[in-house]
Amino acid sequence: MGLRAVGFIGLGTMGLPMTRHLIEKGYDVHVKSRSRGPVEKALAWGAKEASSPCELAQTVDVLMMCLPLPETVEDVVFGEQGIVHGAREGLIVADHSTVSPALNKKVAESLAEKGAGFLDAPISGGPMGAEAGTLTVMVGGEKDHFTRAKPVFDAFGKNVVHVGDVGSGSGVKLVNQLLVGVHTAALSEAFVLAVKAGLDPQLVTDVIRNSTGHSYMIDRTIDLIQDRDFAQRFSIDLLLKDMKLASQWAGELNSPLDLGRLAEEMVHNAQRAGYGKQDVAAVIRPVEEKAGVKVQRLSP
Repeated sequence: MGLRAVGFIGLGTMGLPMTRHLIEKGYDVHVKSRSRGPVEKALAWGAKEASSPCELAQTVDVLMMCLPLPETVEDVVFGEQGIVHGAREGLIVADHSTVSPALNKKVAESLAEKGAGFLDAPISGGPMGAEAGTLTVMVGGEKDHFTRAKPVFDAFGKNVVHVGDVGSGSGVKLVNQLLVGVHTAALSEAFVLAVKAGLDPQLVTDVIRNSTGHSYMIDRTIDLIQDRDFAQRFSIDLLLKDMKLASQWAGELNSPLDLGRLAEEMVHNAQRAGYGKQDVAAVIRPVEEKAGVKVQRLSP
């Protein structure tokens, strides 16, 4: 029947809906998270609560985590009650967090000593994709481990792709996040320029959507910007963390990242201006303030 008992650590804006999809698909789901509210929701849906990551590793067939920071992953894996202390032959651990390929390899090596497999499986699609079960899951690790775990990932992913060895999934994700930052920085300057010149931002958007300058990030952010809706979906703090990881990785590989570092500085400027907890759409706000305009929807 395949792998049926699954664990999930980190019931945030991505992890909680991913867990719901797993329960709806009939998996025996065990959870662990710091915040009580999401745990209670998962329990109401039919999940079981574990006392520690170690207990989960001893209990389930596939153990997933979706955590905000590399240091959180380190603690969950290597801490006093961490996953490595309960890992065993046949267990597959999948990390959906955005971390460095180097950390992926460190975790994989430690788990291999216990006979457990590891997949780095970062996700893209945001909270809306997590809610809809349409996430992209970019997976690095041994092909056999991927084949065994793929039906589990299919519960919440529409595009589940094996991209190479351990660390490859995180590599693809960091390339994606680098482009998210660059595109967001570029559209911020472009639309501020348009408004500074007296152009209607909605009209500009309509034209660009059918032109070569279009990007997914325009579709994702421009309505939020025009409606002045900067409520957190994916925060500037997290984007900056991801871009710093990309910069560090590029440095290790001696790969040029001139434009990426300029975009990283713009994202950092937005954080320094106090917008770190806001959505990445707020990268535009310091640019607007410098130009003395706002990219907002014109009154009809």
